[in-house]
Amino acid sequence: MKIEGFFYLARSKFGATHLRPRTPPFQLEFESSTMPRVVQPGGLSGKMRVRYTARRKLALLASAKRIMEEEGLTLRMAAERLRVCHSLFVRWEAQRSANGDPILAMLKKKCKANHPGPIGQLKPIEVPLLRYIFEQREQGMAVATLDLVIKASTLSAEFGLKHFTARCSAIKRFLSAHSLVYRMGTHETQRRPEEVATEAAEYMALVRQLLVGPHRDRRFILNMDQTPAWFSMSRKRTLEVVGVKTVHIRTSTNDTKRATVAVTIASDGTVLPLMLVFKGERTGRIATTEFSTYPTTHHYRCQKKAWMDEQVMLDWVDDVLKPYIATAPEHVIPVLILDSYHCHMMASVVTRIQELGVEVMHIPGGCTSLCQPVDVGFNKPFKDRIRRQWVSWMIAEGVIHGTTSSPTRRDVVGWVDRAVAEMRSEGTICRNAWQKTGYEWFAAEGVNN
Repeated sequence: MKIEGFFYLARSKFGATHLRPRTPPFQLEFESSTMPRVVQPGGLSGKMRVRYTARRKLALLASAKRIMEEEGLTLRMAAERLRVCHSLFVRWEAQRSANGDPILAMLKKKCKANHPGPIGQLKPIEVPLLRYIFEQREQGMAVATLDLVIKASTLSAEFGLKHFTARCSAIKRFLSAHSLVYRMGTHETQRRPEEVATEAAEYMALVRQLLVGPHRDRRFILNMDQTPAWFSMSRKRTLEVVGVKTVHIRTSTNDTKRATVAVTIASDGTVLPLMLVFKGERTGRIATTEFSTYPTTHHYRCQKKAWMDEQVMLDWVDDVLKPYIATAPEHVIPVLILDSYHCHMMASVVTRIQELGVEVMHIPGGCTSLCQPVDVGFNKPFKDRIRRQWVSWMIAEGVIHGTTSSPTRRDVVGWVDRAVAEMRSEGTICRNAWQKTGYEWFAAEGVNN
């Protein structure tokens, strides 16, 4: 710093120099404690650069037009009145008269300004990075931010030298610019999506022909599958005030406690009685004392892990399938569609079903989410109705004196029973579960018969 009289030559951080008045030390101390900080305009001309938004441009043009009409001033004089450079008004008017008012179009797009912004750090490797994302997703592979940080670091040595936090921030901006967001998976499989879709389509084309004929009846074309019913359905997201860094969510002691529900639906919309499997001994206290007090519209069993095993499957055949099949006309051959779960394919289970005169068809592994009616159209509305009852229970009884209590097995049975009763009353849910674009079990004109 070179002192020249009462001025000193200061160098800004951008390399430009300008003169500032020299201030005595005592005056500096006084100003720092009493006077607000003033930001000096940059550049030797003393003018500051201003970026005008699209909305501000339209407002200034309207104000200039009004001043010119009311006071009879020229555009240059109106610009001086508004303290805006005259050339800017000329440029904005040229833009408006060029191609359909781009300023107004920019305003509708909610853009701040018509400026592309600085070139991103990942611009040189944008194409290979996007290709990597799309190739992974085409194969059904999950892609996360960390994967892209590592991949971008291998594609660009310069990018790999940056701090890890800076690389993560750059990747997040890259994802936002290309409309890439996190999504929950709706279908899990160990095979490629196109392979599963091809096999499912071939299976449906073969089986669809076997369900047509005088020996078939929509009431006796059945699909059975199991779905879990959780005792607790705690959310992982919650409402909170903006800016809070730590979001605390309490969970109950029974978040992993569940029952298995065996659901059976017919293609005409009929829902057969359910079978609920709870954790416990097959002939223990729960089975001998509690089950007799539950609603008699469904059946209940105990298994050590609340799973559907061979013995429970045989009980389902005897208690649920056999009474329903007994009502079939003599000329009708019932069909039961099962997935490739191991207990569904056991010889003892298949033999017991075939002894009832029922034809068994197994869905190939990995294709259940595409062509199994229970998975396609029943499980989600069923669980949505159970969740609503769980929320009502939590509000009324779940949180008592600041502690989260556990629902009983009787509570879960009541939720399931009311959910099924509601779905039966609506009717169309179960019928529509048998149709899905590309995987319809029946012709479109006969879906709602």
